[in-house]
Amino acid sequence: MKALGLIETRGLIASVESADAMLKAAQVSLVEKVYVGGGLVTVTVTGDVGAVKASVEAGSAAVRQLDSTLLISQHVIPRPHQELEQLIGPPKQSYGKKSLIKEQPNRTILQENSKASVVEEQEDSNGSAVREVTDGTEEAVSLEMDLEQIDKEKVDQAVEDYSIEIVVGILNKLKVVKLRNLARQYKEFGISENLISKTDKKMLLAEFENYYRKK
Repeated sequence: MKALGLIETRGLIASVESADAMLKAAQVSLVEKVYVGGGLVTVTVTGDVGAVKASVEAGSAAVRQLDSTLLISQHVIPRPHQELEQLIGPPKQSYGKKSLIKEQPNRTILQENSKASVVEEQEDSNGSAVREVTDGTEEAVSLEMDLEQIDKEKVDQAVEDYSIEIVVGILNKLKVVKLRNLARQYKEFGISENLISKTDKKMLLAEFENYYRKK
């Protein structure tokens, strides 16, 4: 890593806004998004020193434009020590305990934590195996929730039974009008009711995720 840039914000929407501005402002790569606790979120990027400085300035300015009180801190670390890579970034992939259920040519079914995932292997143009994972859980939850009659109570139950990530993926299938109507059912939603009608789908989904992570 040539340089690290970090921005800490209050709330998920501000972190998404800062990350978007940083990636658009300079040639940097997004390393991670970390929920620190207490509603604080830290976004980290990496790249050349000059690019990282420019991206952090742009990200901070974007958050201030949204609401200056949402920006907690910003920092650039030029030429960080190589051992920092152990602290920054996602952990190495861990597959956990998986049991082999059934195997067919180019098709293996694996089970982890009682949820089955289908792993299909195909060959790309270079002859290398390409693995695609298809998880039927999200589709099953969609049917169970009945997206036409979705409400806060059903979403709460789905988050409890499954996970925030799966539920947000399901909400992404809804039209923005239905998402806005759903958001109005939340008393402590991070977007005021008079602004919900002007909020786009991306921001609504981010706030739904933030709402359930804080619970």
